[in-house]
Amino acid sequence: MKTFISNRLRIAALGLGLAAAAANGATAGEITSNATFPWLATGTVYTVTGNHPYFVGAFSGIYLFEDEASPLHHAAIQCPGFNDIGVSAAGYCNATDAAGDQLFLTWSCEAAAPPAGGLAACDGTAKFVGGTGKFAAASGSAHMFGVTVAVNPDGTTAGYTDLTGFDLTY
Repeated sequence: MKTFISNRLRIAALGLGLAAAAANGATAGEITSNATFPWLATGTVYTVTGNHPYFVGAFSGIYLFEDEASPLHHAAIQCPGFNDIGVSAAGYCNATDAAGDQLFLTWSCEAAAPPAGGLAACDGTAKFVGGTGKFAAASGSAHMFGVTVAVNPDGTTAGYTDLTGFDLTY
């Protein structure tokens, strides 16, 4: 009889533990859809070593996912970083979804040949490194290909970054 009661208590405790985990948002999500990040870059371009341009600033815009049901579709994203123009670029990003949860990522890329109509390009990787709310345990990566398409009269630049192989678990 003691064993029967003890086993029932264990089963009840396990059930309560699973219910508590679900209530705490322990259910994982996944995003595997490709995305585009159209951006406007603002910051400062320095001329270094004679005539080499070096940008420090932020790329800001929104995520546009092929799967419009993605919780990050239309999420605002801001990416401070540097662009050693024609060499490499890197930085960080905070993407904020409609619920206010943030996804954190790092990115880095190397100069690449731009597609037709592009002024410059960068080929690399974005890595998901956590966040807030539902993205607190976010991990994964995506291939990124960033393209500068215009330099505006005020010095800002416009472009887009395609993210393919998007593999985010949260």
